[in-house]
Amino acid sequence: MRIVFISCAALFGTLFVVLTVVGLIGNSVVIAAISCDKKMRHSVMNMLLFNLAIADALNLIITTVEWSPTIALGRLEWILPAILCPLARYLEIIFLFVSILTQIVVCVERYVAIVYPMHARRLCSRQNIFILIVLTWLFVVLFAIPYALLHRLTPKCMLLLCRYFKQSLCVNPYVSTSFWRRYKWLEFFCFYFIPCIFQQYVSIFAKLVKLTKKQCNLCITVSTSEAVVHHQTEALRIRRNVVKMLVGCVSMYFICYSPIQTIFLSKALFDVQVSTTYEFILLMDALALMCSACNPLLYALFSKKFRARIARILVLSCSYICCYNRNRKAVSTSR
Repeated sequence: MRIVFISCAALFGTLFVVLTVVGLIGNSVVIAAISCDKKMRHSVMNMLLFNLAIADALNLIITTVEWSPTIALGRLEWILPAILCPLARYLEIIFLFVSILTQIVVCVERYVAIVYPMHARRLCSRQNIFILIVLTWLFVVLFAIPYALLHRLTPKCMLLLCRYFKQSLCVNPYVSTSFWRRYKWLEFFCFYFIPCIFQQYVSIFAKLVKLTKKQCNLCITVSTSEAVVHHQTEALRIRRNVVKMLVGCVSMYFICYSPIQTIFLSKALFDVQVSTTYEFILLMDALALMCSACNPLLYALFSKKFRARIARILVLSCSYICCYNRNRKAVSTSR
């Protein structure tokens, strides 16, 4: 029995494929750009972007593998190996939460660079950022353990859903317990409310700094040397790009994760039972995929060096593909 119409399945299937392909290409290019450039590897920001790209790429892969059978079959059914039921949910949450916390670390690094420029090199050293990245992964791996322990493949007639669906389902049977409700509240504050508030604060603060710098720039005297003016203009341009990057990331994060969090709050605070169709659930997963697909593009979009490096990689890749195709044609014609 199909619960997702063929037209909707085709729409969501196309959407998932496009987001996954675009996201994997974008994240792979970011990973390659940083890995192949020694100078970029030594940048603290690029270390964070590298970690973000890895988490987002893995999240795209896990989410697509998990939901593709449901979209193809059009019904609630777990056809993957039983061990993947808790494992897939666990890994999906790990990669998602690492991505979220990495964005927070990026905001912290930018905040320190703007507010304490004289101490930024010491506070945000490569060693400190590496330790912070390791601690982020460790914290998320431990925090997400309930997803691995509580999700399971249910027997055919253990749930009321088995009255209508005779397939095995990957569910959390403890979703109505007080423990799970407390856990979801903690998750809400750690990975949505606090990140949104902090990122919004940093972006607003960065806007104020940009405005202040712009006003100070107008106060430059005529006697100021051309080199100093150029340096101040370049610094202002970099800060402006940082502001745009932060605003874009905050907006994307808010758009992608607000709907599902609104439903959670309506149930938790006002006891409003929102009936969600399975198409809506797929849409929420598509939004999460969109966030993972757009993250590296947003960060790289406002970096001149990043754009130049990515353009070089794309040109070299196209040249390699063209040479490979020409060699194949030459070999085939010689035979």
